[in-house]
Amino acid sequence: MPGRRHDDPAHHAPGPRRRTVLRSAGGAAGAVTTGFAAGAVTTGLAADPAAARESAGGLPVAGTEVVWWSPQQDPGTQVVAFAAGELAEYLGRVTSSAFTPRRLNRPGRGVALLPPGAGPDATGPPAADAERLLAGRGDEALTVSVGGWGALAAGNGPRAVLHAVYALLERAGVRFFAPAFPWYQGRGERVPRTPGLVLAATVGTVEEPAWAWRRKYVEEGTSHTAEGLVQLLDWMAKNRLNTLVHPYDYNHWGHITYDRVRAVVAPEAARRGILVEVGGHGYESFLPRERYPAFYTSGANVFHVHDPVALDTYVTAVTAYLAQRPEIAVFDAWPPDTATWPAASVAAFGSVANAEAHVVNTLRTALATALPSVRVERVAYGAAIAPPSPGQGFHPQVLIDFAPYERNYLHALDDPASGANAPLAALLRSWADAAEGPLAVYDYNRRYRWRSLPVRPLRILSADARFYAELGVDGLGSYSEPADWLPFEAVHLFSARLAREPGTDPDAWLTVYLGDRFGPAAGQLAGYFHRTTADPDGLSSPSYAATVLADYRGAATALDSALKVLAGREEHLIAALLRSHLDLALADAAISTATTTEARTTARAAYRTLLEERRFRGLVLQDIRAVQRWGGSLAHRDGNPLYRLPAHAAPVVDRLTVARGGSVTVRLRAQDIDWRGHTVSWSALVPQGLTLSSSSGTLTPAGASDGSQRLTLTASASLAPGTRQVTFAFRCDGTLPLPQAGLTVTVG
Repeated sequence: MPGRRHDDPAHHAPGPRRRTVLRSAGGAAGAVTTGFAAGAVTTGLAADPAAARESAGGLPVAGTEVVWWSPQQDPGTQVVAFAAGELAEYLGRVTSSAFTPRRLNRPGRGVALLPPGAGPDATGPPAADAERLLAGRGDEALTVSVGGWGALAAGNGPRAVLHAVYALLERAGVRFFAPAFPWYQGRGERVPRTPGLVLAATVGTVEEPAWAWRRKYVEEGTSHTAEGLVQLLDWMAKNRLNTLVHPYDYNHWGHITYDRVRAVVAPEAARRGILVEVGGHGYESFLPRERYPAFYTSGANVFHVHDPVALDTYVTAVTAYLAQRPEIAVFDAWPPDTATWPAASVAAFGSVANAEAHVVNTLRTALATALPSVRVERVAYGAAIAPPSPGQGFHPQVLIDFAPYERNYLHALDDPASGANAPLAALLRSWADAAEGPLAVYDYNRRYRWRSLPVRPLRILSADARFYAELGVDGLGSYSEPADWLPFEAVHLFSARLAREPGTDPDAWLTVYLGDRFGPAAGQLAGYFHRTTADPDGLSSPSYAATVLADYRGAATALDSALKVLAGREEHLIAALLRSHLDLALADAAISTATTTEARTTARAAYRTLLEERRFRGLVLQDIRAVQRWGGSLAHRDGNPLYRLPAHAAPVVDRLTVARGGSVTVRLRAQDIDWRGHTVSWSALVPQGLTLSSSSGTLTPAGASDGSQRLTLTASASLAPGTRQVTFAFRCDGTLPLPQAGLTVTVG
């Protein structure tokens, strides 16, 4: 496994690190760029802002050579080598030429593009200029320069070099919209075909991210898989995020565990310089009640943190776990979700926040000796969302993650007009005053309880980022699910941009994004986006639901217009998927606006049909919340096992009615979860008195194309009325058993 990395800005402070000091007039501590791509001129932190410009001429890419350099024993060498490979691969795709990276023996680190005939010392002067520009800045500061002499992507740390390469590729017209999830069908990125590509000459450009912690959380991880996490890591690096947060064992269920994906995630994160952060809810994963019943009180799911023996047992277990996984840079010491604390522990320390501080500080003290490179993180959430009492706070090396779960996205967090948000903003201010170490924000801009509805409050997110910057916050993170990435694509992208440039204007960013993403239909997509910004938490209010439903209908009209404009174009697929997703949103809102029981039943049935049709197409996450929306039931912990399967098969409806002596059609459907294409064989166990037209068969789902088969079910005329159960067994590709499915048949 890779060793620990030390290139994180937050790991470089000698002693206690105070939070970010604002360095620009705009309130952002990082570079300020215009638009979606880094191809725009960077102005915020150039050594001489007047020098940050595009100069005359440029660099024809045809015939150039990719070279790179890094110290021989530098642990970040693999990141720089990977950066050179990325530049070679993408330029090869753009120009239809072959590029083979070559390593140079020279000091420093960087990746360059050299024209034909360039001598071995050609990188010297631009590399020296880059070193002067980057001097005194953090590990993640980077610079890109282009001229007739060649092109240079350089940074103070290995990760910054990789990010500089992606900035250079953005100048070549490449856009990194989404991870390469298969349902994007190759359209997660835009790679232009430009054999005669000429890179515009640019000098004096420096980019440095505002915040040290730029994170993506796996969190509940319902639709995450090992393969999908590699695709997520790839997108994170391209969008300058630097930390992947994965549960140790989410809620102690044994499903969403880091060890299940570690063998893939650890090396892929290391080659991109991405930090691995592990832990999360809850303590009981390391101190299970079934093994240590004496450490628990009835009615409480938090162990006796006031008991030195219990706490030492927990700390020892965590330390041993981390010692065996040296790639973990940050450990999240969180109590269980919806934690219930033993009264004796609260009484011993005076409050839940104080008790939690005692746990975290004790763990940090132990790790400072045993594993000093591991940072401990603590979430400010739930009963412990307020800071501890004076004198009982956290050590300066503890990362505080403020998680305002109860907020809404109708208003900015610091909007005094919001009764829900204003108290949370006050709490964040109190943390900014009390925390001696780094302070980050856990953003809920893609809520599970939104049921994958289209929510894009970009202006709210922008206002929040400015507020965080004013407080000197050090980081921003949000969670994600592959199963509904597409509806939240713009939110994921914009959040990543805000994490490095909090002053980014949302309207200007959206204009450029829509132009890049949808070309001639950008105007129609703007109409769609402006009608899909509302926080759907208020759908329980009939008047609010009616407003949202009207907005969704207007958004559908805008998308229908866009599809006409995009007919025959590459962008059509993504717009069509958004239109398909909007059918789900309309069906969801129709449940809230139904005025009769019959109408609500019909709406729920329509919603269920769409949910089950489209749950593996990047549009909607099937989890407990979505299933409850149509009146079904699903154990919370049972969502992830479904998405880890290669395929799923079942009858399209799980109950039907047939008259005695009559027949009815049964439709079997198989869906391709991993989009690799499969053969699903099936067999049926049919009770006496019922007959299927076939007792076995095969289904062949492939990507968006389901495999289906129609059968005829006949009831004997002599069959007594009542219910019967038909059971279907499935096997994928001849070897893997899939979950059985039942069909309840009511005989009338």
